[in-house]
Amino acid sequence: MVNTKIIAIASHKGGVGKTTTAATLGSLLSSQGKKTLLVDLDAQRNLTSTFMGTKFNPEMTLYESMSRKAPLAIYEVRDNLDIVPSSLDMGALDTVIASRIQRETILRDILRSLNDEYDWILLDCPSQMGIITVNAFTAANSIIVPVSCDAYAAEGLLQLIKMAEIVSSGLNPSLDIDGIIITRFHTRRSLDRMVEQDLREHYGDLVFPTKIRENATIVHAPIMSLDIISYDPKCNGAKDYAALLKEIEERLR
Repeated sequence: MVNTKIIAIASHKGGVGKTTTAATLGSLLSSQGKKTLLVDLDAQRNLTSTFMGTKFNPEMTLYESMSRKAPLAIYEVRDNLDIVPSSLDMGALDTVIASRIQRETILRDILRSLNDEYDWILLDCPSQMGIITVNAFTAANSIIVPVSCDAYAAEGLLQLIKMAEIVSSGLNPSLDIDGIIITRFHTRRSLDRMVEQDLREHYGDLVFPTKIRENATIVHAPIMSLDIISYDPKCNGAKDYAALLKEIEERLR
C-alpha cells in the first residue's frame, strides 16, 4: 500500500471530535473523487452509526477480521466512500488477541490485502491506549491528534506521543505524528485562547493553523446519521474542516 495515505486519528480521551474528524475528512475526500476507506476501531461504533445508522447490525465487522482473520467487511457508503464497521465486541479484542504472536501487526496485515485500492484510509481509534491503538499506529503512516479546548486538553498527550515513538522505533519506522487539531474552539472564551496558546508554545508548528469551531451542527449531524458536510455544508464546522484538509494534504505531500 505504498501510495495509500493511512491516517490514524487518535486521542487520549473521548469527546474531542475524533470521530467527527474522521467522518468529515472522509466525506470531503470522497467528494473530491478520492477513493476513501473509513475504519471504525472503537467499540462505541459512533463512526459506523454516523454513516450507517444506529440500527445497522452487520454480521461481519472489523472484530471478526481482527479476531479470527475473516475477510475484511467493507460496506459502501456512497461513491468513493466505504466503511469497515465496528461492533461492541471490539471492547473485548485486547483480551482475545493478547496471546497471539505478532498481535500488533494484525490490522496492518489486513489492510495490505487491499493492494492500493484506496487513496486514503482513515482509522478512527478508541480512546484507550491499548493493543487496538498500537495496531492502528503500526498500520498507519501518519497520526493526527484532535485536542479539545478544556482545562485538561493536554492531559495524556505526552502518553500518546510516547506510544507513537515506541511504535515508530520498532514496528513502524515510517510513522509520524503529522499534526494536532484544536477542536471545539469558542472564539470568545478565554480558556480556549489560553489552551491554544499553551499548545502552540509546547508543540509549535505541529499544531495546525486551522481550528475547528464549536457549532451545533457538529452535535446534530450524527443524530441524523449524517456527517456535517452532508448535513450542512455551509456551517462553520464544514468550512473549518475544508480548510484543515488542505493543510493536511500539504503536510502529507
